[in-house]
Amino acid sequence: MRVFISSTCYDLVDLRAELELFFREAGVEAVLSDSLSSEFQTKPDCNSIETCLANVRNCDEFLIILSCRYGPSLGKAGFDDVSATHLEYHEALRHNKPIRMFVRDRLEADYAIWRSNDKNPTLKLSWCKDQEDWKIFELLQEHRKLTNDANKKNNWLWLFRDSIELKQRLSLDFKETFARATAAKIAVNGRVPFFEILISHRNYNPLTRIVAFELRIRNLGGGFAVNPVFQILSTVNLWKLPSIGEREQTNFIVEWAAHSTPIELNTHLSFSILDGHKFADEGKITIHFAPDNPMSFKLAYELKKRSYVGATMEMLIT
Repeated sequence: MRVFISSTCYDLVDLRAELELFFREAGVEAVLSDSLSSEFQTKPDCNSIETCLANVRNCDEFLIILSCRYGPSLGKAGFDDVSATHLEYHEALRHNKPIRMFVRDRLEADYAIWRSNDKNPTLKLSWCKDQEDWKIFELLQEHRKLTNDANKKNNWLWLFRDSIELKQRLSLDFKETFARATAAKIAVNGRVPFFEILISHRNYNPLTRIVAFELRIRNLGGGFAVNPVFQILSTVNLWKLPSIGEREQTNFIVEWAAHSTPIELNTHLSFSILDGHKFADEGKITIHFAPDNPMSFKLAYELKKRSYVGATMEMLIT
């Protein structure tokens, strides 16, 4: 996942540095034109503006932050008579990139005053003081005119007060992306248990039609599974298991009323690793048998999905 961060640079240098670190620590590539440590790709055969636009096209998401400055026009450089941020925004629109716009709350207040006073050029605004920067209002107005359509263009924006509030919002917006990146990073480091689940038939009571089978859950991975919980979904059947170390296993017996055959049970196995990250495996148990033939039992487990659930509260606090 590559996220292009578009904004004026001089006045937002600290915020941009915070966001670069924020995304990098979450396992997402942040692309910023003014940072040597970001994932910004230079193109020696293109000028700086064309290089920025190429990076916009090469990103998965486009993040635009508006505060109090608009930036100089690129008209004299042969581009549209707009700022670099505005031009990057147009490029993201043109290529149907998902756009997330974040607007400083004080800019929004000035924008409301500007609109209610019929864009009076003699206004004295408290935040956006320089009239040369008032073209930022036109960018805001242009964005608000967008509506949802087949090209996924929309006029969504979010107000923020400071970098803390902005990053809190980004944590929500990119929650699934951050989770996938975190899970991939942990897996690469070999810290996630991987379970082999084997099932064997124990007995069958034809009078009660109760099937008993044994589950053997063995950790083949390189991590330590803390407090695993095995559950048969849509039932109250739940087993809190002892923690399972590398190459260790735990066994338990399950009894099930065989009202029909085959028996198909959707399962959920959740666990944490030592640093607090939590995972869950969703699987399916299938049992085929003929009630009049105790030797006919065929049992199997299939892993359907592994999910990264998140971090425990203890980990978030530390």
